[in-house]
Amino acid sequence: MSETKNNFDKKVQMHLACSKDELRPAEQCIFFNNGFAYATDGHILVRNRISEISGLKEHEIETLSGKFLRADFYKDMLKYDTIMIAEDGIECSKGDDKVFFYFSAFEKYPDAEKVLSDALNMQTTPMPQVSFNMKLMQRLNKALYKSDQCTATFKGPNNPTVFDSLDEDVSSIGLIMLIYNPPA
Repeated sequence: MSETKNNFDKKVQMHLACSKDELRPAEQCIFFNNGFAYATDGHILVRNRISEISGLKEHEIETLSGKFLRADFYKDMLKYDTIMIAEDGIECSKGDDKVFFYFSAFEKYPDAEKVLSDALNMQTTPMPQVSFNMKLMQRLNKALYKSDQCTATFKGPNNPTVFDSLDEDVSSIGLIMLIYNPPA
């Protein structure tokens, strides 16, 4: 196992962006890949850079690449002070209390990078009126790193809205599907 490090940022509750749909088991997980952590339920999508939301070293982040961690394990992991990354899971400790969360095995995760790329490349569209599902907005806010102040870019009816942190040093991005209300 690698050296003990601080845990993920307890304020970044990525598990809230995961699906609860048993027909989408991979989406019930946080997916780690190429230095990023992803979570989606099909309505919202969150991508956070692992180095921004944790105290992990580069080799630990590389060990996470391609791994799936169940949302409930991620939520429980945040209760601990330190973590150690292993090939088959994450050992968490707080004082004398220790627990090990095993990674899940799935063939693939939705192509989050393609979804993000497609959304970012869509033309920005003025919207006369939009409606928000505030529960989705609250979950997005809690799952996205440094999202208290964001820029929202509207990509048109039936397209995702992109949320970027106003902090220029943050690379986290969130997407949410809005409820479009056409003018009467």
